[in-house]
Amino acid sequence: MRAVSTLGVLGLVALAASLLCLCVWRGVSRIGAKGSWGAANASPARWVHVATAFVRPTSGRIGQEYELTAKQLAASGDRLFWNNIQILRLIGAYGIVYVHLDLIFADIGAGTRIVEVLRFGTDLFLVVSGFLSAHVLGRSGKPAGVYLRDRAIRILPLYWLFTVLAYFAKSTATSYGAPTLRELAMSLAFIPYGPYPILHPTWTLVVIVEFSLVIAAFQLVSVRHGVYLASVFVVALVLVGEAWPPESPALIAYTNPILIDFAFGVLIYRLTSVGAAALLPGRRGLAVGAAIILASVAAVLARPFLWPDMARLLALGVPASGILLGTVMLEKAGYLVRSVPVNFIAKATYAIYLCHQFVNGASAKIVAMQQSSRAFPIFVLVAAPFIVTVIAIFVFAYVEAPMTRLLKARFA
Repeated sequence: MRAVSTLGVLGLVALAASLLCLCVWRGVSRIGAKGSWGAANASPARWVHVATAFVRPTSGRIGQEYELTAKQLAASGDRLFWNNIQILRLIGAYGIVYVHLDLIFADIGAGTRIVEVLRFGTDLFLVVSGFLSAHVLGRSGKPAGVYLRDRAIRILPLYWLFTVLAYFAKSTATSYGAPTLRELAMSLAFIPYGPYPILHPTWTLVVIVEFSLVIAAFQLVSVRHGVYLASVFVVALVLVGEAWPPESPALIAYTNPILIDFAFGVLIYRLTSVGAAALLPGRRGLAVGAAIILASVAAVLARPFLWPDMARLLALGVPASGILLGTVMLEKAGYLVRSVPVNFIAKATYAIYLCHQFVNGASAKIVAMQQSSRAFPIFVLVAAPFIVTVIAIFVFAYVEAPMTRLLKARFA
């Protein structure tokens, strides 16, 4: 009962935070920026402007970060900014959020098939991560030390903060059992000791950090080609793990086939950064890109029904890569979304990833207390991601962004 009441209070606090956010984000003004579908450069033909209705924050840290996002987007101009990929980052993040609402899906009798479909969000997140890594390093590259510094500043402080919070939450307010200090230390160091670290969703962050370290190692060999060599290495690492399955939880995690998702993303960047995509400009690029996306989405939707036992790499990694490829082809062909709200919320995806389990856990406990209601779980499925987003925006604006700038200024 203690766990239920504590997490119930956490859920109410999250709801209060969302209401506070609505007060801060005054609903009296609309943004001046507009989403755009159209050409990334002068060549396909024209831009078709679509106004994006969004409540504009007018004061405080959130307002400052929002305005900074608008300025950055405007300053990007014709420079390839990968606008459409920001949408994929959000789709991947919310797919992960919904996967961890599986207990509520079960409460409404939705079964496991919806959750199995939503698992593609993790693969999409990793494929996009590989693509963006290649985008950052694939042209001029970065020295290994600079790359590691930037990744450490981006990943470690917020991860350590939320892992420590999860440690205390599990020690006092949940039925999972109190984790040990050894488990806390291993989680903070990205050393798997079981299926999941203390903050369960961050098992994927373990492979993200692993891939970053592999990239840094190969940057010592070649600054320009390190990311490509790293992709070949992780594929080989997975093949070794498949040939000689390890027993150690750490080695099982470090040879997880999901690592190949990064290589898919890097490969897609390589294919689309050369002249291949330019062969399909305008409507031809739109048709081919849309066809690839539709086929990939159909494969994801069909997975629980037609091939539920297929290996994840084929069932989810390949379709997620297809979605990324089609999306990039649309942008290369001149069809893109330039939206300040999309880019602003996309900046908070890391905070969404780290904080959603707290809201989801509270939501599941609250739903368990309302077993007589059939409508309430559905309401929670709608409300929980919204609450996660609100909290994540606050975390990004008041913690992540200023802390990142401070550390960059200190260690640059």
